[in-house]
This record gives sequence, C-alpha cells and structure tokens, in this order.
Amino acid sequence: TFPHDNDAPDIHIAHSPERVLPGQVIAELTKNDRVIGGLTPACGARTAALYAIAVEGQCLLTTAATAELVKLAENAYRDVNIAFANELSIISDRLGIDPWEAVRLANHHPRVNILQPGPGVGGHCIAVDPWFIVDSAPDDSGLIRAARKVNDAKPHHLSGQILAAAAATASPVIACLGLSYKADIDDLRQSPAITVIQDLSQGGHAVVAVEPHINTLPPELDGLDGVTLTSLDDALNNADIVVLLVDHKAFKEVHQDRLTGKTVFDARGIWR
Repeated sequence: TFPHDNDAPDIHIAHSPERVLPGQVIAELTKNDRVIGGLTPACGARTAALYAIAVEGQCLLTTAATAELVKLAENAYRDVNIAFANELSIISDRLGIDPWEAVRLANHHPRVNILQPGPGVGGHCIAVDPWFIVDSAPDDSGLIRAARKVNDAKPHHLSGQILAAAAATASPVIACLGLSYKADIDDLRQSPAITVIQDLSQGGHAVVAVEPHINTLPPELDGLDGVTLTSLDDALNNADIVVLLVDHKAFKEVHQDRLTGKTVFDARGIWR
C-alpha cells in the first residue's frame, strides 16, 4: 500500500531534490544539506534515516510540495541574479562602459555582490526550473518571468554585436570558443553558445567552433551552413573575429599575442 492509502503503508515516498555541481556530484551528494519532502511525516523520517547513512549535511524535513518549490526557488533565485548582471552588461554596452569594471567597483560596496555577466544562461536547471514557477502562478511571477526573458535574450544581444562587426569585414571567419553551458564540462544542454552560433550561421558567416570536451558537432549545429568544429590552434590561426563564450581552462591560457589584429568579443571577461 501507499502513504495516501493508510497510516501503515508498505512503501514510503518522499521527494528530495538534488543539489549537485557537475564534476563534483559524489562530494555534493554527501556533503550538502538535503531537503526532504515526505508525502507524510513518517515518509520523511524514513527517508532522512536512509540519507543519514551517507549524507554528512543536515536532513531538513518538510512536505513534498515545499521541497519542490525550494528546488525551483533556488534556481530561480540564481537566474534572477544572473539576469541583473546580464541586463547591467547590456546597459553598459549601450553607454560605452566596461561591464566587468562596473561590477568590480560596485562589489566594493560591503552589501553588494553582483554576479558576473555572460552570454546567457544554460543547463538543465537554471534555464528551465523558473518556468515551472511561472506556469504555476503566472499572475504573480513577473520578476521571475522577466529574468528568464533577459537571460534568453542575452545570446541574441551578443550575436547582434558580432554580426555588426562581421559586416565591416570582408568574408570574415568567426571563431567561437566553447559550446558547453559552463566551464570545463561536456554538457551542452540549453547552452547559450549554441544559440549564438545558430544566429551567426543564419547571418551567412563561416563559423569555426572550438569545444575541447567533444569530438563532433551537436545536432543543433551539425549541418548548419558554414559551421565546423576545429581545434583551438586552427581557430585562432584562421579567425578574423574571436568570440569567447565559455571560460574553459584551455581558453584562459590563450596568450594575448594570439589575439593581436583580431576583433575580440570576450563574453566571460577572462581576457580583460
């Protein structure tokens, strides 16, 4: 029997959302606090006892619905804060101001901690979870919806800047460094880099993509006119325009001499 059938079920059901960082899954599963939402208090207690075998963090008991909202809220919170940084970077571009310099100086305020802007938001959590809140309460989630729109629009803002620069160059080769949604992983889900390259391909330009963690183009890019996957050295040797989309370790080590004479768009601020 199930928990909703009687007070003595054979099966105990609980919802405990994951909080893990790609590349550190085991460490985060064991060390992070766990929110456990049981269908009943007994379900939560049984689940907490199971987790206590391996989890070093606290096991925090609540309802299943609350546990799910906590998970969605965590990612929506991060999305909203990233959106503020991204919107500030768009405003800075319009005003001719270095966004990373503005963020760095603003963060000297003891109660300000602005995140770093980027090309957008990717992954299967932050870029997706806020929409579940919006769908559940569409009339009361204006801020969360607005943040999603800002972050979804950021790749197109960047590609627009690149296309404007490409229009001033005869038959430019555009090198796009990084395809994953974050540094030093091979996960391309919802990556803003994919959107940027799709926009550039639609603009009719040759795009050489560099992603050290994969060997073939993803389906979203495979077959697009002018888009190829190449090595970092070949891309830097042949490119007229270099776009840094992901702050992989290999890209942080690129010497400034390799960028001389090229138009550079550093969407992560690592070459400043």
